[in-house]
Amino acid sequence: MNQDLESLKARVARLSVMIFDIDGTLTDGRIFWVPNSGWTQMYSVRDGMGIKRLQEVGIEVAAISGGDSLSAQMRMQSLGLRHVHFGSQDKVAHFEKLLGILNVSAENCGYMGDEVVDLPLLNAVGFSATVPEAPDEVRAQVHYVAQRAAGFGAAREVCEFILKHRTRSAPAT
Repeated sequence: MNQDLESLKARVARLSVMIFDIDGTLTDGRIFWVPNSGWTQMYSVRDGMGIKRLQEVGIEVAAISGGDSLSAQMRMQSLGLRHVHFGSQDKVAHFEKLLGILNVSAENCGYMGDEVVDLPLLNAVGFSATVPEAPDEVRAQVHYVAQRAAGFGAAREVCEFILKHRTRSAPAT
């Protein structure tokens, strides 16, 4: 489904909300056991800066994740995300609740995910993105495939693409 630049510009111009999966999108998908602490992941400060820049222009950034870890909770809190859902078995249901809370349409939302379980949500939003490591069927169905690797700037790349091609400020949420 990957689209030409003009179609992508039109999609990102409408965005007022950008949602991220966490594991395999904001991280490289690896988890590490830290004695006396538990499981943890690594995050890119560059991805975090991209998220902060979206927030600065009025785009609401949220996260919906199938996983749940203290490190993910702390990272999302440190980024100032107001809408985060962990342990989601039905991401579309949580997305629909978010639409009601923020009073926006699906067309005005973007989502970046990396797995086949993300496909229903990737197909429900106005702008969808993934990482280069995603399965073929995911990469084939999204609007944008990042060139940078998951956890190593893929989310920042998507944020920069959105910022570069927005033609207006986001509607108030």
